[in-house]
Amino acid sequence: MKKMLIGMFIVSVLVIISACRPPEVEGTVLNIKQELYDEAFKSSQLAIEKYPGNAEAWFYWGWLNGEKKQNYAEMNKAFDKALELNAAQKVVYQGANVSVKEAVENYRNGEFAENYNSAVKIIGEAQKLEDEAQKKEQLDKARQKLESAIDFYPSRIEPYRPLSMVYLNLGDTTKAETVISGAVEMFPRNEEILVSAGDIYALMNKEEKSEEILKRVLEVNPQNSAAYQKLGIIESNRDNWTAANDYYQKAMALDPNNADLAYNIGVSFYNQQKFDDAIPYFVKSLETEPENELGYTILAGCYVRSETKMDEGIAFLENAVQKFPQDADMWQFLAILYGKQGMKDKADEAFKKYQELKGEE
Repeated sequence: MKKMLIGMFIVSVLVIISACRPPEVEGTVLNIKQELYDEAFKSSQLAIEKYPGNAEAWFYWGWLNGEKKQNYAEMNKAFDKALELNAAQKVVYQGANVSVKEAVENYRNGEFAENYNSAVKIIGEAQKLEDEAQKKEQLDKARQKLESAIDFYPSRIEPYRPLSMVYLNLGDTTKAETVISGAVEMFPRNEEILVSAGDIYALMNKEEKSEEILKRVLEVNPQNSAAYQKLGIIESNRDNWTAANDYYQKAMALDPNNADLAYNIGVSFYNQQKFDDAIPYFVKSLETEPENELGYTILAGCYVRSETKMDEGIAFLENAVQKFPQDADMWQFLAILYGKQGMKDKADEAFKKYQELKGEE
């Protein structure tokens, strides 16, 4: 008897809920349940026209436009309208009664994730391809997925950078700029979007635009190390080494363990012929990249040009020739430093090794 009463109660509740719906909305629910989507579309359109203040009606209109018509602009307009009218309004979504807010979030997030994650996977696979035609074909598939992700959830920032980059790789710089400039307009104070825009403008050789955007990042957050570093790179490309160094130093103060920054500061001092100043930064960069032979060569060049760090340079190069015994330049640098310190026998021996490696004997 109790089971029968409980069952009757549930049925009664469902009947009451259904009875509260206008007939056009109820018809839409039934049509969707029976997968009669053309009929659902008609009844849904009638519902929003007849009951423009009904949040449930707007939700179904939005879902049908997105899921069945791929009209994402209308979908988003309808979802936003439903949320504005009554985010707590119960709707039927995937067989359950949930709020408009929950239904919209679940639908948008599900479709967004499916398209975005698929695009990221496709891009990764495309980058491994050597055949350019095949690579472009895969990138175009990724483009479609990223655009769909944005259509479903335009306020999510994740797809804008990769979509712009895909267009760049497809050779469409106009579309690449349209995507990223649109993102900047939508999210004018989002650091991630602004930094991405700075990168993309730099790749397009629009240096002044990149600089402008990166300075906007610092207006939003003066503690953004990446923006200082990228501005330093812009000044380095202009051979403005003093200005570049100023930016790099500001970045390093915020990110003291960044080996790339240490290297960039070393390069800026090197190009100003401030070799003693460059040395500690190149040393720091090698701490995280101890197998970087080019880094060793550049640092060795600094020691050779230094007037105050010759003993330190000899110790460094004695270690370097053990690490890279076939590097002729290392032996030559060591010979020069031995000679500067009056260590003739060692200088001759190191120079002989240099000649052997160069085949000059």
